[in-house]
Amino acid sequence: MTRPSTSPIPNTYSTSQTSRDVVDGRTWYRFFTRFTAITSATALVLALIFFIAYNWIYMGKIGKFGLVEGALTLSILGYALLAYRGIYPFAQQLLLLIASVITGGLLALVGQVYQTGADSWQLFFAWAVFIIPWVLIARLPALWLLWLGLVNLSFMLYSDAGGFWFANGTYSHLLYLTIITAINSLALTLALKFADKLADKEVRHGPTSSIETEDPKVKTITETITLPLHWSVYVVGTMVVYFATRLGLYPVLNLSSLLSTVLAFGAWLAVMGYFYGRFRKKQIDLLMLTLLSGSVIIVLMVIANQYIAPYLGDLELFALAFMLIALSASAVNWLRKLNTDIKQLSVSRDGSKNQTEMNVDSSNSFEDLEDLESFDDLEDFNSSQTVDNAEAIKAPITVTTPWYLQLFLGLSGLLSGALITGFLVVLLNTALRDTPIKLILSVLLLFISLVLFNPHFFRRSLTVAAENNRDKSHTFSSSLAFALSLSAQAFLGAVLFESFDASARVSIFMLVQVLLFAIIQDSLHRFFSAFIALGCLVWLLSYYQLPELSAAVLALIATVTSLPIAKLPFSKPPKRLPFTQQLWLSTLIKPLNYASTVMLLMVSVLFIAAEHTQYIVGVATEFTYNYPLAQTLLVAVCLYAAHLILSHYQLKLTSKTGRLIGLSIICLGIVSVYVSGILATSLVIIMAVANQNKTLLGLGISALVGYVFWYYYQLDSSLLMKSGSLMAVALVLFAIRKLLNREHFVHSSLLRLYPTSSPADKSNDDVTKEEELP
Repeated sequence: MTRPSTSPIPNTYSTSQTSRDVVDGRTWYRFFTRFTAITSATALVLALIFFIAYNWIYMGKIGKFGLVEGALTLSILGYALLAYRGIYPFAQQLLLLIASVITGGLLALVGQVYQTGADSWQLFFAWAVFIIPWVLIARLPALWLLWLGLVNLSFMLYSDAGGFWFANGTYSHLLYLTIITAINSLALTLALKFADKLADKEVRHGPTSSIETEDPKVKTITETITLPLHWSVYVVGTMVVYFATRLGLYPVLNLSSLLSTVLAFGAWLAVMGYFYGRFRKKQIDLLMLTLLSGSVIIVLMVIANQYIAPYLGDLELFALAFMLIALSASAVNWLRKLNTDIKQLSVSRDGSKNQTEMNVDSSNSFEDLEDLESFDDLEDFNSSQTVDNAEAIKAPITVTTPWYLQLFLGLSGLLSGALITGFLVVLLNTALRDTPIKLILSVLLLFISLVLFNPHFFRRSLTVAAENNRDKSHTFSSSLAFALSLSAQAFLGAVLFESFDASARVSIFMLVQVLLFAIIQDSLHRFFSAFIALGCLVWLLSYYQLPELSAAVLALIATVTSLPIAKLPFSKPPKRLPFTQQLWLSTLIKPLNYASTVMLLMVSVLFIAAEHTQYIVGVATEFTYNYPLAQTLLVAVCLYAAHLILSHYQLKLTSKTGRLIGLSIICLGIVSVYVSGILATSLVIIMAVANQNKTLLGLGISALVGYVFWYYYQLDSSLLMKSGSLMAVALVLFAIRKLLNREHFVHSSLLRLYPTSSPADKSNDDVTKEEELP
């Protein structure tokens, strides 16, 4: 399990937003070769499966088995050839992954042809058994996860099919949850052991560093600071917490005996204790601790709902909402405090560096979720290149909020808002029948949430330090304000639904979201408002029969807010904006960027098909979705994004490098007209790489993986067209990869696609301006 490393490059500043480190040519080459290889191989395998599915009636047994076994044989022979020659280790892993997937297809084919029950647990268990040698040889995290998923799925199906003959109905489900939790816990333990052994062989920054201090708390925390785990470990950890939580809920939701209650709670507490000891005492990992906190809160909330809430009468929903907000705020405050201690130790350990460049986030090595944490010290850093260690330690540390904590707060806020809305409906049942009462209640709740979100509006002044620590000090009030705002918007939506027609109420609700986005200075609420406003925009475009504009407009917004239009690093820095203006600008751009990216992925993956558009807006049945027009607009946005990226290397889209990139985008756009999700998700992934944004990178990859499998069920085209489209995409991506490799090996100077860092280097750009992206 290896992670790509990046060399730190001093950040530049743009008046539009903070620009991240410019990615060098070697990183781009490694990314494009791997991305094109994986995507083309996946598309090729799916094209084969779609082709067989389309020609199922017309193909004989020999033809079906010949295609699948031929593909399997080619994959194995390709791996054997590369392994024998000792070249392309990543290609070897990829071929074994393809062979593992085709093995499952072959077993399914055997079951369907000979009616052996291809959908039973035996299929997945046999699949997991047959690919064990390739899993051990490849040592590829994705293949390990595939194998673990097959083991889990086969055990689930076995449990549903017959259960356990030695356990009665009372203990059968408990035994199933206990065994599957143990299986995944064992997998997590082995993954952590492997990660620890790998860490001993790598040069890592911070896992065992120590600071000369007399504070025992500082020494304890310092000894546990480590770099983030591999993403696959987090996936396994999520599975463990999921099944352990179900285990903890078992005695609460089921009429169980004392013995089963003790066993279930004991197993749940054992898993929670293991997580706390492993990821708090031995190694600090905020993402794993967030999963731990979520599991504890879910179990406590269900216990309160089952045994306490029934005695509260009409106050039941409000008490549950208040409890959820209090528990969530306490957990987030604890995790933020832990993150602050880690960051303070980082500044203490590396006091010679600018303290604002330190961001020890246990699951985000690329991304600073709050870019503004460095703005407060930029001017001091420019005037003096040294920072006093003692002053750096005493300086206030800005607390960043990782994406998983934001998601944690968002989910708890949504549930709390629903509970508060239900409480008000029960309490004011008769009065809420009048539309004016609902409108007044909505305005009142919005005003209260505005006061809780922005208390400084009603105070004389606030210092910068107080502003920086506002989120930490008022987590509870912010969570309550978010829930009240959601409840207010629910009542406002009911008012609009009763008073206006479809297009008018959606337009007014979109304008309300834009207003809330501007006046409420909370990142989570601004993300929610931007997401709802963009959703309303997509609905309106579909309503007026212009859905082809949806993906392009969303992609343009995501591109403009993600890729800064900044001067080159060697140019004279632009005039700095005041800190308050920088704060205002960034807090507007970041939520809009995330909201537009998520909405783009949803539209391109789930709702871009014509039949979904009709379901959303109820347009006439004769309406057809113009795929070529939508794809042309999306290609134009992708070319604009390429222009922005190339501008960081003093290159134009008309240069040799730009022409190569533009031709690749156009070719991929042409062959993927009916597979438009590939182009949209690829754009998100490339923007994430350009900005070194690990959150958006994971989101884009997850959307791409989900889309290629969801594409099978899209009903607007036949399986033959889908197979041909995927085959064309695979061939184009493979051609792009070959072209990149040819340019890389023929012209070795192509690796010098680096941003020039000084005016003296500018003269060398005349030679390298026309060089290719490797």
